[in-house]
Amino acid sequence: MKTDYITGTPALPPYLVYPRFLLGLNVRLTVKEVYAIMLNMTLDSEHAQTDKRGRRYLALYNKTVAEIIDRTPSTVAQALRELEDVGLVEKKLIALHTPYHIYVKLPIMEDEP
Repeated sequence: MKTDYITGTPALPPYLVYPRFLLGLNVRLTVKEVYAIMLNMTLDSEHAQTDKRGRRYLALYNKTVAEIIDRTPSTVAQALRELEDVGLVEKKLIALHTPYHIYVKLPIMEDEP
């Protein structure tokens, strides 16, 4: 990989949005990685769809995310379960033999006193 020094106006390579709140979240690094990938896909109009209530969701198989992070689909499934447990993902089964609708959620930031 070629590298270069950072200057006053660096040209950034393509990047993932990695929310700061993930740093303090008590989940495995792979779970954080899956969340960041799916958040970026949700923000990208190419991958996301919108439901009747205006909420964005992903309709994809675990294999799609697994290929991006070079893990197995079962690892992604486990990460999704952990994300569901902490409330950052909601999956809805629409029909058999179709991908879940996966809603990637953001925490509500409460004002600090």
